[in-house]
Amino acid sequence: MAFTPLRIYQDLKNNTLNKKSASELLLALIENSEDDSVRLESVKILEKIALKDDVIFHILENLLISDSNGKVRAISAGYLKNSFLEKAISPMKWAIQYESEYQCILTIIETLIRIDNIESKSVLYNEIKKIRKRKFIDKAKQYRNIFRKSLKELSKIRKLKNLECRELADILINYKTIEALIKRFFTLYFKLENGLVTALDLSDLGWNVNVWKQKYAERIEEISEIIGLLNFKHLKTLDLSNNRIRNIKELTNLESLTHLYLANNKIDIENLEFFKNMPNLKFLDIHRNPIAEKINIQEIRQNMNVKIKKNLLFE
Repeated sequence: MAFTPLRIYQDLKNNTLNKKSASELLLALIENSEDDSVRLESVKILEKIALKDDVIFHILENLLISDSNGKVRAISAGYLKNSFLEKAISPMKWAIQYESEYQCILTIIETLIRIDNIESKSVLYNEIKKIRKRKFIDKAKQYRNIFRKSLKELSKIRKLKNLECRELADILINYKTIEALIKRFFTLYFKLENGLVTALDLSDLGWNVNVWKQKYAERIEEISEIIGLLNFKHLKTLDLSNNRIRNIKELTNLESLTHLYLANNKIDIENLEFFKNMPNLKFLDIHRNPIAEKINIQEIRQNMNVKIKKNLLFE
């Protein structure tokens, strides 16, 4: 029977393999398997059995920098963050300049935050400087880089180089998330304050076609489809109208949200409790949803304005 990552792990637990033999088998799978799912699982098992020697570090470093599979790079970055933080700055410093996989970029940034020293802050600051030089966010040059103006305004209040590591990282995460959302949905609108996203509109999906490349995105059915949405910690206004969303539970994690537009979705009454768990929400538009026909408006908080019909607003 051929060795698989799971079998290797089970044999290790059953003491029919020691850690050294298990690691050698897993490394062989990582280096030689043509099945990316096998390679990915092998890295996961390596981390699970807590191998932290120099050989493992250099292999992870190589995977992060040069592997062709984005998921393998991302999980390698996570392994480096969790087990080799004291040596992780060098590969992270290199990888952040070239990485295109969103989840991997996030892990790299999170690693730099955790390192939190002069060098990691310098890496983040240099990435912010690159953003300030870009005229467009996307390669198709359809989205002007409004981060430049926002960062210029911020720099009048505080010098960017004096921002904390976490603050620089937040700006970079917001930029990278918008970049990923443009790739995913093609049509979106957003506003910024101090380099951070405060408003996001994804209500035009499936309606407008990108004339130049004839691209359009399917309407959203699950909040989880919105890549990195929960990384917008300063998001105040969110418009998800004209989609096919049924459950909004994940939106309760957006603690800064004050205005939520959900018209023309498939949201039913079971979502009522989620709306109640949004303490800062001041305006809610749920017209043209099943919930609008069933809701007792008195069940909503008194300090929230709710729109349940096109021309009917309860205050």
